[in-house]
Amino acid sequence: MACSGFVRVFVVTDETEQSFSWKAHPARERRAQATMAILVILLFCGFVFFSFSSLAWAALSFGVLLASLNRFFFPSRFTIDEEGISANYPLRNMRLPWTHLKRFVHDANGGYLSTRARPSRMDGFKGMHIIFDLQRDTIIEKINRHLAEVKRA
Repeated sequence: MACSGFVRVFVVTDETEQSFSWKAHPARERRAQATMAILVILLFCGFVFFSFSSLAWAALSFGVLLASLNRFFFPSRFTIDEEGISANYPLRNMRLPWTHLKRFVHDANGGYLSTRARPSRMDGFKGMHIIFDLQRDTIIEKINRHLAEVKRA
């Protein structure tokens, strides 16, 4: 059975608090790409081991490469509520209130929420990357609705 999307999305909705949550795990959904990424990492670690004759350097390079791809290999959880949006990544938690968000751009696989009205080189440090798929339209609609409410206020 072929998977049509980028991530598996598990939706948890709590109507009493008006929150909407989902969990994204790209490596689980994209097993072929995950396998290739692991092979490339292992090949690089093998190169490091044979170059330096050190298992410690090879293990360190494996850890650094795995950590740099943490959002791909490990699940992330996102929550939308009345105050803002939260992202719980494996190595970092982030929360942005709706009042600070100025721009939302998205494509088929995910989106980016920015605290700046125009694209900037600082976007990678000031905004939030979100991953969605199976509930893509619902997530986009909820984010746009909250941003529109803030603009009207």
